Amino acid sequence: MGIGKRHADARIVMRLVLAAAVGSLALAVVAGAVGERSAGAATETTSAGRPVLFVPLGAFPRSDATALARYVRGRLGLRTGVLGTAAIPRSAFDKARKQYVGERLIALVGRPASEPRAVMIGLTVEDMYTKGDPFRFTFSIRSPQGFAVVSRARMDPRVLGLTPDPALRMRRLQKMVMKNVGALSVGLPLSGNPRSVMFNSILSVDDLDYMTDDFRPAAPSGARRTWLARSDRACKAGTSREKALIARSQLDTREEFFAYVRESVALRDRARSELAAVPPSRTDRGDVRGLLARFKRALDTDRTALAKLEARWSDAAVEAWALARVRSGYASKAAALELGSLGCGRYFDPATYG
Repeated sequence: MGIGKRHADARIVMRLVLAAAVGSLALAVVAGAVGERSAGAATETTSAGRPVLFVPLGAFPRSDATALARYVRGRLGLRTGVLGTAAIPRSAFDKARKQYVGERLIALVGRPASEPRAVMIGLTVEDMYTKGDPFRFTFSIRSPQGFAVVSRARMDPRVLGLTPDPALRMRRLQKMVMKNVGALSVGLPLSGNPRSVMFNSILSVDDLDYMTDDFRPAAPSGARRTWLARSDRACKAGTSREKALIARSQLDTREEFFAYVRESVALRDRARSELAAVPPSRTDRGDVRGLLARFKRALDTDRTALAKLEARWSDAAVEAWALARVRSGYASKAAALELGSLGCGRYFDPATYG
């Protein structure tokens, strides 16, 4: 039927609410891969690991490099340090791709004559790719000679149009650094375990979030296995309910749109209650509380936005709310993946419903 002045174009609204998740924002979050090669032989300890020196490249903050050096030293007992910042020449930039060339950046990371055994890790805020790879970008490049460069560009939610989260960005960066340290300093092989920091096939930030920062993660405790099983069931049920709602919803009028949002909020509230009813393991309590609190804030935002739209319709307000929902979904997905819940990661992922 035709849509009069009292009604919104529901197809546009649905695209704002749902298809925004599978547009350029989702592609920026998901696409990419890490160009890496295995180096060295396996070892069981870090006691004989090579020293690790960090080199900030260009605008990479020296304070973050120092924090990474301290992190690696504290985790592995290795000798670490931070050298002076190295300038990035224009020749390292590929104008056609608007990215830096990983092979040119790694060539900037020199080894001091006084540290012939040191592993050298360059750190950059710039987006980079590696030649000969089909991927749109790379998190890291390393050579068997003990050199590596790690880019945090695609690890930063803010750069991808999402809500800034410096702590999440640093955790992702720590994992990528630890992988290079494990390969180059400790001599560990890559791993097929997606929870290991040595995981051999990192294709997106989702893989980084799902990884732990351990070389050989311990098997989950009984309490954690129980939480994972029950939370995954709850999230899978929530996903099925949300998808069924989308499939049956008619959005030819504003009233139908409001009805859809009200039911969606009710379903999400039900999913949150089901998750809250699952007791987490002792070690995960804080992280689970954080996930549930984030979930509650998102629901509160939905309810507030719905009330305002019912009082006064605004296409701009719908778009702002839809974007806020997408951003909240990606943040919650990262938190769920860090907890090890693939089912809840999928539930919170806006692209699941696109």
